[in-house]
Amino acid sequence: MEKRYTVRQAVTMTGVKSYVMRYWEEELDLHIGRNELGHRYYTPYDIQLFLKINELKSRGLQLKAIRALIPQMARNVPDSDKAIVSVQDGEAVEIEDILPEAEMKSQESVDNDKIVEFQEILERLIQEEMQRKKEGEYRCRSLDEAIRRQQQARREAAAATEGKKNKRNKKGCR
Repeated sequence: MEKRYTVRQAVTMTGVKSYVMRYWEEELDLHIGRNELGHRYYTPYDIQLFLKINELKSRGLQLKAIRALIPQMARNVPDSDKAIVSVQDGEAVEIEDILPEAEMKSQESVDNDKIVEFQEILERLIQEEMQRKKEGEYRCRSLDEAIRRQQQARREAAAATEGKKNKRNKKGCR
């Protein structure tokens, strides 16, 4: 029989709060097992999956992107029979000996290359967005400085005009 963990044990092992695990379960269409009383239990596969999801979240991926990566993560689950785990209709299903070992390794390397490429694209997009933000801030600062110079010039002009009026009034009074 497969080892089962309670919610409390899973929280301790993953470092992910129980309400977050329930949220991810719902948002990512994960099928977590339940015992006879309807309580959730987690398998070693579930624990590994939550650890990987947590890692991807800490790298800044959104749940939409993680949902697309779940089948890839399921394939990389270590198994003594070297079986592939597939996600069909949101459920993990083992498919034994579908691919020869060499094909499995080449498929894993292709999948790993795709993940690396995805991460590089994501990092490049983040860098571009940060650069745009900096450029936007620079434009705003330049505009603020121009507005301040214009306001200062108007104040100085108004003060000079007031000074001339005061001098004329003083001369007229004498």
